[in-house]
Amino acid sequence: MIDGKRTFICWGVSHHTASIEYREKISPNPDQLDQIYQKLNDQDWMNEMTVLSTCNRLEIYGATYETDSHKLTTALSKILNVDKDVLIEKSNLLVGEKALQHLFAVTAGLDSQIIGEVEITGQVKQAFLHAAKKRTVGRMLNKAFQKSFQTTKWIRSNTNIGKGQINVATVAVDLALKVFGNLRNSTTLVIGAGDIAEKTISALRSRGARNLIHSNRTFEKAQELALTTGGKAIPIESLDSFLNKADVVLCSTASPDFILTEPRMNTFLKKRAVRPLCLLDLALPRDIDPAIDKFPNVFLYNLDDLAEIADANLKARKEELGKCREHIEKKIHHLMHGHTQKSMQDPEPGGIQQT
Repeated sequence: MIDGKRTFICWGVSHHTASIEYREKISPNPDQLDQIYQKLNDQDWMNEMTVLSTCNRLEIYGATYETDSHKLTTALSKILNVDKDVLIEKSNLLVGEKALQHLFAVTAGLDSQIIGEVEITGQVKQAFLHAAKKRTVGRMLNKAFQKSFQTTKWIRSNTNIGKGQINVATVAVDLALKVFGNLRNSTTLVIGAGDIAEKTISALRSRGARNLIHSNRTFEKAQELALTTGGKAIPIESLDSFLNKADVVLCSTASPDFILTEPRMNTFLKKRAVRPLCLLDLALPRDIDPAIDKFPNVFLYNLDDLAEIADANLKARKEELGKCREHIEKKIHHLMHGHTQKSMQDPEPGGIQQT
């Protein structure tokens, strides 16, 4: 073990620095995630760590004895099989107070593509719990993450940052509304049965959608979703026969490969004549081949597209952002300094100082 003080850090790549194409490349599968934990936890300079992997970001939060990102980036580039120099170019390293501010902002949805969205809070909690099960969380990270959850709760209760169209589901459905004007007579095919799919179905129902078809690689999950949200469940093997009937297709699966490929779509698009088709790809890696966007009367949107559209709604929440960040700064100052002037660097084996 290296002697010296530990420092709270955040290394990361996010939608601020990388396109959806690059974020796909560095999105770790379960085996790669295990490798990241094993490789970094074996390093004598890494004392505690939590890996946050979402559609918008790959971030490593840690309590370290070194603040040089070169070793970390080198290890990650080998595990993820990407060019080290490109990864260095697209990544950032935050240290101490700046790293804490970033964690709090991420947890509260202030750093999301769609400002104020709530899904990220659950994703941060899941990442933290996964790291705890890996036994890579100690006093420093535990204190930091717990305080970020408390601060997020205050922000949700005392500001309007979460009001309006502030999640992927509602923005995606409103896009479909712009294409068709009314969803009551439209048929929506939902491929995937996870949390995003459920939220999007709820948004579809609230905006008048009635004809829903559910499909998933595990048919039982599609049946469960159809039972709880309404609609019809179909096996994934029967997908092609229903694609031609759909007006809106929502994809949100964990597949490493495209669900809807260009050759597959080309076959049935010829039969649709001039009927418009709205394709909503809410997955990372993406489920829909971007080449499909070239077909006439096809409106394809991915996560980055939705974020651009949601920017129009950000204006109404800018005042709330200032209030949120002011509260975060106050909490971090108290967390780091308490009644003394000690910093986030940890002079003892414990971790973040108690306040």
